[in-house]
Formats: sequence, C-alpha cells, structure tokens
Amino acid sequence: MVVRENSGLVLTSKRTGAYRVLRITAPLVLLLVLVQAAMAGRGLMYGGNAIAIHGGIGNLTFLVALAQLALVVLAGMRGPGKWLLIITNALLVVLVIVQLGLGYGGRESPVAAWWHVPNGVFLFGVATVATCVAWMKTPISEGVA
Repeated sequence: MVVRENSGLVLTSKRTGAYRVLRITAPLVLLLVLVQAAMAGRGLMYGGNAIAIHGGIGNLTFLVALAQLALVVLAGMRGPGKWLLIITNALLVVLVIVQLGLGYGGRESPVAAWWHVPNGVFLFGVATVATCVAWMKTPISEGVA
C-alpha cells in the first residue's frame, strides 16, 4: 500500500512509523530550544545552575535533532516534499552544531557568546519551519496497492 500526501510526498506503508515518530520529535526540538532560551534568561537574571541546565538541554537538543534527521531519511519518502524535509532538518542539525560550538566557545570569547543569541533565534525559526513541514503533510490513503 502507498500513502499519498497532499503535498506530493509519498510514503510506503512500511515507512509511515518513522514519519509518525518524526511528527513527535519535530515539536520536541522546538520545545527544547524554547526551554533553553528560558533557562538562559533565568541564569542571566538570577544565576544558579540554570546556565548548566541550559547547556545540558543543548546537548539533548543535538541528539534529538540528529535522530529527527535520521527519521526523515528512514521514512523513505519520495516526491517534492522529501527534499523540503531533508534540507530543513539538515539545516537544523547544522545550526544546533554551530550553537553548541558558540555556547562552549562563549565561555572564552565574547564574540562567540554574542553570536550564540542570534543563532539561537534563527535556530528557533528553523525548528518552527521543520515542525510545520512535518505536520502539514497529512497522510491520506488512496487505496493504491
């Protein structure tokens, strides 16, 4: 059986499980980035261990974003929507890697610390797009064998 998507994305029925998990990880990455921003703000305002938590969540975000990219590949999609998902999620992984480098580098370099903030905003935007792309493709069965 083949599952067709309203955007031209095609999944085989054997691969829809990976796509369903992708629809969970995409908003999870978005939520993790949002929580990181909140923890960074709390740490800058009140101190404590919020910055350490912010960094730990950053490492977790990398793992989830990497898993999300793997899910996109494993879902075995075809059609024009495939490349939109792959490019968006690959960009997401690259931005998380850059963000981690800027975060760790920001301990020694004020320039890296400064770039960490706008890159985080850009990362949130890309995570939002990745979530929207993952959720706008609603599977509909056409009964094609």
